[in-house]
Amino acid sequence: MTLASSGTLSIGGSTANRSINLELGRSATATSNLNETDLRTLAGVASGTISISDFYGKSASLDVQTVTVGVYVAKATTYYGYGLAGGSISDGTFNPKSGASIIRLEWVSTGTLSFSLSGSYTNADWTTVEFTGGGGTYSFNRTAASYTNNGTATTWNWSTGTNPFGTTAGVNVTATFT
Repeated sequence: MTLASSGTLSIGGSTANRSINLELGRSATATSNLNETDLRTLAGVASGTISISDFYGKSASLDVQTVTVGVYVAKATTYYGYGLAGGSISDGTFNPKSGASIIRLEWVSTGTLSFSLSGSYTNADWTTVEFTGGGGTYSFNRTAASYTNNGTATTWNWSTGTNPFGTTAGVNVTATFT
């Protein structure tokens, strides 16, 4: 999620998009201060004076994609999200892999969540993907996925009965990579 671009922000607190701690994945009550490296990195202020206003509009995420959910039925299998399901994706490039093209970000009714990039990439540079919308918030760790790289495409697959996209075509679901 991205911090608000105006209004009140605080280091602690439990309000999403208003708490610097929450943006950094910390508890709302964690002890933090403006001179910490993690806070300075998020604010984009390496040294010198730093203030709360330096955090307006900042995000700790590596990449955020908005998927307009598509639904495709092929015999007894249904695809939800972006890829074979159709659908669309906000910019379709993945920042942690230098703007690699996203081929697929979808859940299949056989119980597989897939994320695929065009090209050959290492199994590194991001930790989790969190989906919001589509009926809830769901988080998946990269290390829990099976990873394949055939030289042409790189894919992460999670075996899960959880469909983070929901079942309604046209709904927007946000995928946030950290």
